[in-house]
Amino acid sequence: MVFKFKLTKILKMREDAVQELIGEIKLIEKDIEKTKLDIKVKYTEIKSNQDEMIETNYQYAEGHLRILKKLEKEFEKLHEKLAKLRENLKTKQEELYEMRMKVETLKKLREKQSEEYYREENRKEQLETDEKVALKFASDMVKAQQEADEDVWS
Repeated sequence: MVFKFKLTKILKMREDAVQELIGEIKLIEKDIEKTKLDIKVKYTEIKSNQDEMIETNYQYAEGHLRILKKLEKEFEKLHEKLAKLRENLKTKQEELYEMRMKVETLKKLREKQSEEYYREENRKEQLETDEKVALKFASDMVKAQQEADEDVWS
């Protein structure tokens, strides 16, 4: 007989969930990289606006300050977004670790049950072999006794 693990469907579901979570983590990592790039671009815009304001000797300071204020708010929002993404990434990574541990536990359980199953199968097979050998031996003994009895009677 072949060993059949009773929790195969659960193991498969958990392995699929791990793969799905890995995909989510990759998307978050891509979003983090994009946000970092957006932050660099926004910083460059702020720096450029500040330099332009200095070059014009603060001639249009009010307009520049309005633009700077807007750019700085966007810059802060990007930093907040980055912090949230990093926190989300950390949470997903912890979740992934826990899921992988559950999968490993199921795999170890499957391995243990498989070993126990085959050990029991081998034990049963050994008992059958021992019984066959004992019957053969007894049969041979009876046959030898019958032959000996026939020799005595003849």
